[in-house]
Amino acid sequence: MSGKIFALFDFCETITNFQTLEKFLPLVAQKNPYYTHKTNAERREKFDKLGLIYPRYEALIDCPVDIVRNTAKEFLYNHIINNINKNVINKLFWHQDQGHVVAIVSGGFEIYIREFAKIYGIEHIVAIDLENSDDKFTGNIHGIHTMQERKLYKLSNMFNIKEFDLKNSYAYSDCVSDIPLLSFVGHPNVIECGKDLKWAKLLNFNILRN
Repeated sequence: MSGKIFALFDFCETITNFQTLEKFLPLVAQKNPYYTHKTNAERREKFDKLGLIYPRYEALIDCPVDIVRNTAKEFLYNHIINNINKNVINKLFWHQDQGHVVAIVSGGFEIYIREFAKIYGIEHIVAIDLENSDDKFTGNIHGIHTMQERKLYKLSNMFNIKEFDLKNSYAYSDCVSDIPLLSFVGHPNVIECGKDLKWAKLLNFNILRN
């Protein structure tokens, strides 16, 4: 009995042609009223004295949720939309037309990837959720950090994998760290974006050129 077909897409340097976190975090830092040299230094000293682990994303610490959400929307229209890999988005459209289960599986932030997904009718997002408290972000990740094999862990939490025909499913990524994701399906596709792809050729993965 045949099952559902996955079409799994990485986001950074796959759907987009750049690393999104590297551009998004500085934008948030500019708008976060609690992100100043003095505040950051005092906060780091406090965490150090208490022996606490400093939050991963300093730009987000204490930033109101509505500011980050608005920045995510601006980021979508000012940066993401104008930097989409056309060949990859056309593949995504093809999978939608075929009725495949399309999911973005990314180490980027869910908060802006979700905005992108709304435009293109993509329901399923596996990405970094951000922890918040009292309507402010803490700078920490909520749940699983979606990189490497952990993308599969979160994917398996979202879906009943037994319902899928993995041999006939597809995955798209540019990065060697996504070998677990690419190896998960029968049709792995590696996006050429100027990186060394010797690893992809050794593994006999299909290479998709932009």
